[in-house]
Amino acid sequence: MPQVNDTRGNQSVHILMQELGSVLCLDCSLHTLLDKYIELLVNHFEARCGFYTPFWFEELSLVSSLRVFKEEAWSGDDAELDALCERARKRYAAYPDDTFLYDGDDDPFICLRLADNGHPEMWLIIALEKPLSDEALNAFVPLVSWFQNGMVQCRRKTTLDSTQTRIDEMTRGMAETMAQLVQAEKMSELGKLTAGIAHEINNPIGYIRSNLETLVQYVETFEELFAEIAQWAKTKPGCSEMLQELEAKYDLSFLLEDAHEIVATNVSGIDRIRDIVSDLYAFSRKGEGKMMPLSLQDVIQRCVKLTKTRFDNHHQIQVDVHTDTPYCVGDASQLEQVMINMMINAAHAMPAGGVLSLDLSSTENRLILKVKDTGVGMDKVTQQKIFSPFFTTKPTGVGTGLGLSISHGILQAHNATVSVESAINEGTEFTLSFPLYRESSD
Repeated sequence: MPQVNDTRGNQSVHILMQELGSVLCLDCSLHTLLDKYIELLVNHFEARCGFYTPFWFEELSLVSSLRVFKEEAWSGDDAELDALCERARKRYAAYPDDTFLYDGDDDPFICLRLADNGHPEMWLIIALEKPLSDEALNAFVPLVSWFQNGMVQCRRKTTLDSTQTRIDEMTRGMAETMAQLVQAEKMSELGKLTAGIAHEINNPIGYIRSNLETLVQYVETFEELFAEIAQWAKTKPGCSEMLQELEAKYDLSFLLEDAHEIVATNVSGIDRIRDIVSDLYAFSRKGEGKMMPLSLQDVIQRCVKLTKTRFDNHHQIQVDVHTDTPYCVGDASQLEQVMINMMINAAHAMPAGGVLSLDLSSTENRLILKVKDTGVGMDKVTQQKIFSPFFTTKPTGVGTGLGLSISHGILQAHNATVSVESAINEGTEFTLSFPLYRESSD
């Protein structure tokens, strides 16, 4: 066997050791490290080319992403790779325990087998221009362990970085979960407080409503009394003129008319307060999870009242009902949670104003509710994550704490489906589909 490259002695190996040491100090990925290995080996041996490829189940795999380093640059596949891999396999079959394979015959090559715990071996194959001398071989072989150790350390660092990233994600997730639990507890306590307050307010509202109804009767009695006095005064000389002067002085006609209007306005106002309190009580009470027939139209109307303060004069809420059978089976309290969450999200998506459309329709077997806003919209990535637990695009502390992930779970429990269509600056539309409920004809 011809022996050449004798001039490449200890000095060249020392240079390779220094360069290899610099590479091992790099903070890089495994594939970047393997690239550096190939470049070092090709330059050190003044080789034709070099590449690395995994060794799977006793076979070398020429993956589609395989690259070859030659002439100081990385390029695509090379015609001689199959032949080199076949020769490396044969050498491995002859010397299965060797981590360094060398064939100095025609078209000489070297192969470094780098073990990768839990992963396939990685083979580094270098096509040489000329055979290596015994001196060059003996000087290089001890460095094979350097390449092996470098790969092990890189893999450990990658695993450590991945583990640390996972720990950081879990820590953030736990913090978010804790914040959500705290918020949920606050909402639970607020619901109990609201239910208690609503119950307490209902009692004085009842008194006021009853007193106003009595006051209406009093005003009507006073009207009848004054009318009878006026009739009586006409039969008594001088009394009629005196009564007219008193009516003019105190503007009695206006007082009686205005009293009617004031009482009617107060009755209307107290009825409005009663409805709000009733809706708050209905929303804040803990749902029992009992599924029963209900009107989704009624649910929508209650939610519009409850969220009215979250929309200002620049917002419009449009409710359109295109069905005579707006019924489904469900828990009204839970469905109100879903609706209120979606409506508040829509308000947040339209900070400068806009239109929120609630369109209720039905098909033969389904009840369809479309919730559409003209807000900022969402990109595709956000749309894929909106139903994930703890995912939010809102600042900390903003929102109801219910979350679309909870809403999604509620809808699933109601055998309902939900889909979303959105585009940046073009708004968002949620489509909710419920099984339609029809009363039995029996």
